[in-house]
Amino acid sequence: MPRQSKPGRGEVDPPPSTGYPSAYDIPDFKHMREQMAGMRALLALKPSLRADFKKIEREHQRIVGTVESFYRIIGDRHWVFHGSLHLDSMATAVSAGDPETVEESLIAQYQDEQRMKYALMRAKNVREMRPRSQMLDAAFRDHLEGRYYAVVLVLLAVMDGFVNDVGSQRRGLHTRDGEELVAWNSVTAHHQGLAATQKSFTKSFNKTSAEPVYELYRNGIMHGNLTNFNNVVVASKAWNRLFSLIDWAQAIEQAKKPIEPEPTFRESLAKMADIAADRKKMAAWKPRTRSVVADGLEKVMSEPVVVAAASMLDAWIARNYGQLAPFLYEFTKPKSKNAFIGEVRSRFAATPLESFQVLGVDVRGPGLAHVTVGLTVDGVLHESELRWLYVDGDKHTRVEGDPRGTWQVIQTDPLSIVGRKW
Repeated sequence: MPRQSKPGRGEVDPPPSTGYPSAYDIPDFKHMREQMAGMRALLALKPSLRADFKKIEREHQRIVGTVESFYRIIGDRHWVFHGSLHLDSMATAVSAGDPETVEESLIAQYQDEQRMKYALMRAKNVREMRPRSQMLDAAFRDHLEGRYYAVVLVLLAVMDGFVNDVGSQRRGLHTRDGEELVAWNSVTAHHQGLAATQKSFTKSFNKTSAEPVYELYRNGIMHGNLTNFNNVVVASKAWNRLFSLIDWAQAIEQAKKPIEPEPTFRESLAKMADIAADRKKMAAWKPRTRSVVADGLEKVMSEPVVVAAASMLDAWIARNYGQLAPFLYEFTKPKSKNAFIGEVRSRFAATPLESFQVLGVDVRGPGLAHVTVGLTVDGVLHESELRWLYVDGDKHTRVEGDPRGTWQVIQTDPLSIVGRKW
């Protein structure tokens, strides 16, 4: 008799069909609150951790409170909180309590070229989105140049195809009920989140209207009945919906994983001590920038993140995809090591790298660095800024030098790595 697999976390603790009543009810946030309640008892044994515990408690409240305030203030405008939003900006915006301020802050994030590049890299890292990478890049160019009507039409097509490919349903976004968009343990699964946007998304329009539109009315726009949607609000809502669907797809995968055992008393105490130690390292850490022109090649090449970048690029030149794969940061865990290597081969084989030169490094945070390189592809020299994270095996960011971490680049295909021509 075949051995039954353990039930996934989403099966054991399924979300309400209409979404979580509040951000405080989302499993990760709820679990963190329960863990902190238990940790308070540990402080009697380790009072030196009291200040660090208070910082953890405040940060938890800041995160959950920001999500909850976001939906309370502009949930009825069909915006969704997702993982690619800049938390600090959102926390500042919601503190004003004004819908216009929050909406302006959101739109500004989709106008921020650097932040959008990161969000797009994250999106393209999802398996079902990779075939649509060029469409995303085209929509991004249109957005920067103010062709908002094109952005909306392209992203609506991308979303339909993407949702069709996620899971086994083989149905586009416009055919889905709101309940199907409630994913376990996701901030998008708030009762005013992704599921709540579906009613306006699929609303029917039978008459032609030239009145300005500020909602993502998929039905009316795609069928040509709403003609005046060429504005930054609708385009921004299209990006917002797309990145929310990325979270939804990743949450579906996470829900399949079995429940982890509860930490022991000793493990909880060790975790608190570990967090406290990391905070001290972060407080002592200083950013540094070095360039070949100003500091010389030897100093630049001595940086650990540059050593990682050079090893990654050497593997690409040699077409050694087994050595290249570990340097790529994947947002979703590959099915197997060999399957991932095969996937990396399929991405990189058609774009051989001929040579590279390191130009500089900017270590911006304890676990964040940018390495500037010149890449020769098809005889043409390109400039590229490789973005690196220092992470452990569970993709948690660590302070550089922590033995549990390694440097990994978040651009995981030639299209996102190779930048502009010189």
